[in-house]
Amino acid sequence: MEEPQLRHLLLVGGGGAVGALSRFGADELFGDLALATFIVNLFGVAVAAICTYRFTLTTDQRLFLVTGFAGGFTTYSAFALLLYDLTLAQAGLYIVASLILSLGLIRLIRAGV
Repeated sequence: MEEPQLRHLLLVGGGGAVGALSRFGADELFGDLALATFIVNLFGVAVAAICTYRFTLTTDQRLFLVTGFAGGFTTYSAFALLLYDLTLAQAGLYIVASLILSLGLIRLIRAGV
């Protein structure tokens, strides 16, 4: 493996480890899987959008922050699992709120707010 590829793997892995540990901390802090997942996913969207639209990042920074940290921090698996245990109305509201707020955050960040 070439050195730049190894560096990229280490950046993604390091960012992912920080993100996963931060996710664990959020679960412990909020104590409620649904609330923690909701907040974590919105925060992860904000991190990815800020890194993408507000800053000019190097490839290494993008790999660590967006692919690694945001990827390790946010979690579709927890999102899907918690939806399974909700009523249809609760799941629908959770999905709609997650998408609308995520897209709203991206729009605000892209607009420079």
